[in-house]
Amino acid sequence: MGTSQGPVREALQRLEREGLVTKQSHSATFVTTVSIDEMYELFSIRSVIEGFAIRRTVERITPEQCDQLQELVEAMRAAGQRDNMLELTEHDLQFHRLICQWSGSATLQRAWDPLYGQTQRFVVRTHKKYFASLTDIADTHRPIIAALREQDIDHVTELIQEHIMLIWSLFGNSKEPS
Repeated sequence: MGTSQGPVREALQRLEREGLVTKQSHSATFVTTVSIDEMYELFSIRSVIEGFAIRRTVERITPEQCDQLQELVEAMRAAGQRDNMLELTEHDLQFHRLICQWSGSATLQRAWDPLYGQTQRFVVRTHKKYFASLTDIADTHRPIIAALREQDIDHVTELIQEHIMLIWSLFGNSKEPS
């Protein structure tokens, strides 16, 4: 394909760091399978990270930044109307990345970034089954923006954590998606 080995090797190393592939010595590289228990742990970790991040963000967020989050929600809705789950997920995760970024904490950002790839893969594969309409996924972000605008630290922290863990409540009592 006209690509040298260096960029391919670097891309595979990045995917391995993100947990999306595993490399077996003297063999090949394989796409990882992640258990539902591991995904539950990953989302629980995201919930804690974003809970810390949003507590810091709410104190420094500007109305313009809230507008930017609202624009991402509208982009999610538009992608949902087109039944484009991958695009919707990209806007969704950008929403969450910005909350971490705006916290002003490089530590929180470094903790969140490696979760992106696995979160994206899981959301794309599962969420379409659990929401009546893909636009409903976008709408779950609206209360977060409202609480950010009101600068209600405790309420917005609770909302973000519930939002992140929402899919697990939709699975029912088990952590296993059907």
